[in-house]
Amino acid sequence: MRILSRALLVLGSVALLVGLVAGVVNRQVLDGGRFAGHVDAVREDPQVARQVGLLVTERILAQEPDLTGLRPLLESASAALVASPALGPVVRGTVAPLHDALTSDDDGQVILRLADVGALLVAAITTLVPQTEAAIPSDLDVTLASIGAQEFTGDLIGAADDVAMLAEVLPVLGLLMLVAAGALDRRGWRGAVRATGTGALGAAGALVVLLLVASWWASRLEDDSIRDALVGAAWRELDGSFWAVAGVVAAAGLLMRVVASPGLDLDPATLASRGWRTLSVAGTTPRTELFRGGALVLVGGLTVMRPLLVLSLVGGIAGVVLVLIGVRSLLRVGVAWWVARRPDRVRRDRERLVARAGPIAALAGAVALVAAFVVGAWPAGRDLPAFSATDGTACNGHRELCDRRFDEVSYAGTHNSMAAADQPGWFLAEQPYGILRQLDDGIRVLLIDSWNGQRTQRPDVIANAGVDRKKALAEARATYGTRVLESALRVRDALDLTPTGPVRPYLCHALCELGSTDWEPLMAQVKTWLDRHPREVVTFFVQDEVSPEDTAALVKRAGLASYVHTPVEGQPWPTLGEMIDSGRRVVFLLENASGGPENPWLIDARTAVQDTPYSFRRPSQFTCTRFRGPADASLFLVNHWLSNFDSRVTDAAKVNAEDVLGPRLKACEAERGQRPNFVAVDYYDRGDLLGAVDRLNGVS
Repeated sequence: MRILSRALLVLGSVALLVGLVAGVVNRQVLDGGRFAGHVDAVREDPQVARQVGLLVTERILAQEPDLTGLRPLLESASAALVASPALGPVVRGTVAPLHDALTSDDDGQVILRLADVGALLVAAITTLVPQTEAAIPSDLDVTLASIGAQEFTGDLIGAADDVAMLAEVLPVLGLLMLVAAGALDRRGWRGAVRATGTGALGAAGALVVLLLVASWWASRLEDDSIRDALVGAAWRELDGSFWAVAGVVAAAGLLMRVVASPGLDLDPATLASRGWRTLSVAGTTPRTELFRGGALVLVGGLTVMRPLLVLSLVGGIAGVVLVLIGVRSLLRVGVAWWVARRPDRVRRDRERLVARAGPIAALAGAVALVAAFVVGAWPAGRDLPAFSATDGTACNGHRELCDRRFDEVSYAGTHNSMAAADQPGWFLAEQPYGILRQLDDGIRVLLIDSWNGQRTQRPDVIANAGVDRKKALAEARATYGTRVLESALRVRDALDLTPTGPVRPYLCHALCELGSTDWEPLMAQVKTWLDRHPREVVTFFVQDEVSPEDTAALVKRAGLASYVHTPVEGQPWPTLGEMIDSGRRVVFLLENASGGPENPWLIDARTAVQDTPYSFRRPSQFTCTRFRGPADASLFLVNHWLSNFDSRVTDAAKVNAEDVLGPRLKACEAERGQRPNFVAVDYYDRGDLLGAVDRLNGVS
């Protein structure tokens, strides 16, 4: 029996180890969304970007040898472009069908390529060296992988199926074998729990050894080839998930060993004493001494290689122990109360029940720990401090603004508010964060573009619907130029998109394939935000390709009908305080139409707003000349951004700076004889937008 028990213990540990590795692969690689995210993160790795940049440069020089003198510039620009956020949506969108080809039985061929490198690189290089524009091929593609219609594709699909199966079966099989090993030892429940804990510790220890070896091997890779750079970056991207699994399983195994120990005492001093004695006192048998020495080598090596990881694991284990001590105390009190209310026969078992409270608590904690890891997530964020009002009587953050009419206040605004870098699928973003985050940060005027779109066979890609498509193509060509537009459409063609399903309103910057936001769910989220911020007045300035009727219906479905302000002809704007008190604190402006008598709250911006031009390439071109709208319009929009798609972030940092934005606003106020009400910028987090608006309002 002992031999069979030990064999089951070893086999169970091995099965658990393989199952854990398969589980991480299944979760992090075979899951489409995570796979795309990991590939995009690998793309941004400096060594990978450098190697891909070298590959791009070689492609360019092979076609245009006369550019050899610019090789350092080409290499630098190519590497920076490959690692830039601009390629993020393209890579994530192109990787998804590649993932499908790897994990589904599809005989079509999908090519993973950076289809936009040529067009984007043309813009980046010609900004510095204009005469190279004609020499660089704008249709340059960098093919990274070609999957499908190949002999090895079937093997990959089979391997993916095997991994998914192993991830589901082996952990359960391993745990069953470990429990059986303990049961054969004839030690009751303690034997089963102890064997399970021992197997979990063994699997975690073996995984740590494998991780240390893999980390050592990855650190020795020479980053002078794209293969080594990709392998090293991929390991650095994924190894954190393996370490997390090893830590959780080791903690669970340790807890189970503690549960199975006779005379269990969860007192912190006792646990610390037992732990130190285990580490410092030599084992009584060669086997225990071998186990102790191996554990010390593993922990010591891990501490040298990953000190912060060890510190976080120790802190996590300490936290779990403290929670278990607290749970045990609560269980003791609960069991004592329950027994006190029962007949004498049950009361005689009081000591036995109370004594088992500790093991029950520890075992429950171990199970909960594993379950939490399986179903939970490890979130991370880097949010900036959110905008907030000073008190419950303020209006848009300042009490001084409450008595001013809507048209006597200046508001921070964002241009193309929906095109945000942190939102999935947006190409050539013009803001750092989505609309809800913008509201949190103090943006109160949102310039958005509405278009009718349709879903495609890719649920995350929208195409312009019907007759809108021709107009969207023309606008995108005028905005981005032919090269970038053709580049984006090559990505679309590679995905073989087909518009299907009902037509719905989306927020797109012209061509919805370049990025889209489903408008109605967003407005429902805005409604929730407004409910949480009852003293904020918000304006939507819509470049409307969606009809006023459809826009009105959408706003009503989102629950915002009771929030919108309806102007009264011939009467001045209400004060912010009046708008807040009435609840009518959302202003809707349409650039191309009005709501008519059916929806008078959809205000015609062609008569209500006057603005400035907006097609500037350099700060020196800024002007305050009236561009659209009548001279007597009560609202004044200052368009303050540069239209260079390849340098939007640095341009925003330059023109949003206090010494550029502030003087322009003052100049426009003096020239037009009217306060700038809406100040719209790109990348609002750069520069001093909020400060400039506060100075216009005379608040701080």
